[in-house]
Amino acid sequence: MILRVIVIITLSASVSFAQNPFQTLLAKLVEKQQTAVRDSHKKAQQSAQVRAHLKQLKYYFSGRHSPVEPPLTDVDFDPSEAICDPLSNSPSENPEHGLLGQLILRSPEMSEKPTSVMEYFEKGRKLDKKLYFADVNVPTRHFTEGFSTLNGEVLLDENNEKLIEHFSIEYDSVLKLSADDEEGHYELALLSDDGARLFAFLDEKWTEIINNDGIHATRMGCAYQTVHLTKTSEIPIKILYYQGPRYHIANVLIWKLHNKARSWSNPNRHSFCGISSNHFFFGLNQNKKARSVGAINALERSGWSVLKNANFRMPENTRNPCTEEELVISDIKIASIEGTTATVTWKTNIPATSQVRVVDSDSGEDTLSLKTTEKVTEHTVVIEGLRRGMYYLIQGLSEAEEGKLVRSPMVDLLMPYP
Repeated sequence: MILRVIVIITLSASVSFAQNPFQTLLAKLVEKQQTAVRDSHKKAQQSAQVRAHLKQLKYYFSGRHSPVEPPLTDVDFDPSEAICDPLSNSPSENPEHGLLGQLILRSPEMSEKPTSVMEYFEKGRKLDKKLYFADVNVPTRHFTEGFSTLNGEVLLDENNEKLIEHFSIEYDSVLKLSADDEEGHYELALLSDDGARLFAFLDEKWTEIINNDGIHATRMGCAYQTVHLTKTSEIPIKILYYQGPRYHIANVLIWKLHNKARSWSNPNRHSFCGISSNHFFFGLNQNKKARSVGAINALERSGWSVLKNANFRMPENTRNPCTEEELVISDIKIASIEGTTATVTWKTNIPATSQVRVVDSDSGEDTLSLKTTEKVTEHTVVIEGLRRGMYYLIQGLSEAEEGKLVRSPMVDLLMPYP
């Protein structure tokens, strides 16, 4: 009797399995789905808990303005009186780069219609206002804007009219190679309308390198000799430029690398040197702005290029106030961890706001602190309420101008166990 019951049960189970494979598979799928739902609910609960935890974090901000370099002495400009590149409106990338300019007007001792920049330099009326340039790159265009200081003052000529003609600019700077330039012998040239001359301080004396003086349309004036430059070379230069009758202006400094030193007794006998035209090098579109045409493109293809902002260092004890420096975040780190509190620090190259992002590495949930209104260069954020044993990612955020937010790389923050 016992044996029969065992056989019947075994046979019944065997028959049941053989007859219902689909129901068995369905049961497994249902069970798997239920497990997934339970896991999903559990993960959602965990994420909700993490979000609630992150929202409860407290932030304490501090910072200071760090001096970038020692203060200058005997600085001879008032930034509010500065005139920023009136010819091209190009900001410098760095306060150390650019050219210092002095504006020279006609004087009673000068002829009514000067035909040489040297007449301005020797007899003109030099104004106290300082001009600051990023480079020497003004392709042929109309000049009607005049000169305005940073505080809004518009300069007038001797007839109390906006100054747009009959003036001269004396540029001072230090010529150097940028990080991307090769060492070697450089031929310089000026594309100017009207006259311009370039001098370099070589072998303890001022030497004229280019003479492109006179009243003329845009003309390419080339050098008498090449200038040798190494990575450590710094050569003081002066460019004397003047604008005659309205309206066209141009003043572009270009150079070309040679494999050996060269000189020319008559520089106007090679390349496009000596050619004069308002449309040969640069044309004017319908908006009276410069556009490149064949000649300047041909010069570039043959190795000529416009000198960059980094090729000009400001003269001693002067800085360029007309800058547009990009915000950069550096040196972000977890400065200290104590209990459930961590201190994060970073630096910016210019004053900017402070904000921090905290990310839970497991769930990916994150939170942002409020943004400070004070702008500093050394940023410190103290984060309170972190959990022991949790792994976070921390990111610093700063903003120097509205809408231009810069983010640091993520740094790891592993809170120690009790």
